[in-house]
Amino acid sequence: MTFESVANTIRSRFKAQIADVYSLPTQYDNAGLDRPHALHGRLTIHWGDTEQVSLGAPASRRFRTVGVMTVSLFVPVEYGDQPALEAADRITTAFRGVEASNVHFGTPSIVRVGRSESTWQINVHCPFWADDLG
Repeated sequence: MTFESVANTIRSRFKAQIADVYSLPTQYDNAGLDRPHALHGRLTIHWGDTEQVSLGAPASRRFRTVGVMTVSLFVPVEYGDQPALEAADRITTAFRGVEASNVHFGTPSIVRVGRSESTWQINVHCPFWADDLG
């Protein structure tokens, strides 16, 4: 799989399972977003290493790319953290142990970041990996 196809799979699943279903305004990598005065998110793909994970002839060797999908959830300060925690639970449920188009998602974790300018921030980190034959 190419980096582009992995990123498209991740973004498409997030859009279909979270952003569209729950009307969550979401900023994607290198895209703009007018920050609403309500819950909103930012999806970032952090690429890790690619390594060979099996032996064999050139066409049958397996290469694995790993990374972490991070969804930063923002809610205005003094609104409480409940909307962000509810969204984090939905994301965790939608991605935990799922395989989509040869992208495998691990176990998400939730990290309290706290105040970030005029918003309260919670991050959901979800490891992923994708294999490619080559």
